[in-house]
Amino acid sequence: MAPKLADHGFLGISNPSRSFLQVLSGSSASNDFPKLRVSSFRGMHSLWISDDEIEALTVPFQFALVGFFPTKRPSLDSIRKFFLNLKLNGDVSVTLLDPSHVLIKLENDLDYCRIFCHRS
Repeated sequence: MAPKLADHGFLGISNPSRSFLQVLSGSSASNDFPKLRVSSFRGMHSLWISDDEIEALTVPFQFALVGFFPTKRPSLDSIRKFFLNLKLNGDVSVTLLDPSHVLIKLENDLDYCRIFCHRS
């Protein structure tokens, strides 16, 4: 099966639209994490984040790579077409991080290993 060229945004999560009232009231569609513990360290405010929360934040980037273009970056369309032509097993998402870095998110470890080991 040919992969679909998908761009689900930076985190790859679908955010259902919320009304203006919901945004102002602070109601959220997801309550995945408990309230963060606020503390201070050397006089600066800090947040205590559990290991489980950190693990949950890394899941969208489990099979992600960052492409670096030191001089001139090709267009995002040409980068996406390149990955589409590789005939990967899963979907691929290409997102611009900044003018010289591109986030490449893959769906499975086979595609990840294939791209990671590919020489250009």
